[in-house]
Amino acid sequence: MKTLLEDMDKQIAEERNKKRYRLLDKRTTTMISLFGEIKVKRNYYRDREKGEYVYLLDRSLEFEGTGSFSPLIEEAALELAITGPSYRKAEHTLETLLGYRVISHEAIRQHLLQIESIPKE
Repeated sequence: MKTLLEDMDKQIAEERNKKRYRLLDKRTTTMISLFGEIKVKRNYYRDREKGEYVYLLDRSLEFEGTGSFSPLIEEAALELAITGPSYRKAEHTLETLLGYRVISHEAIRQHLLQIESIPKE
């Protein structure tokens, strides 16, 4: 998984708009995934148009940064919380499935509060 993510970051670096994104250096982050904690070195850029600093890999993965959960873990936790009886049950179910503590019940609740609902037609 680590190699795959670092290869993706390399490809993004080669294909990026080099006039807009200036490569500054590589930095390490830790991602909590279905495989456990993964430390990944990824490129850090300066966006010349917006004047901000970004990780293009994080943007492409919709990853929120250090200590955050992979989108798959977050989606699984939220699905368990929504369909199950409680946040704690969702926490314990993920822990049972993966063999290690992934996310706390409070973190699940906080993530769920941040989601915007989409009205049905």
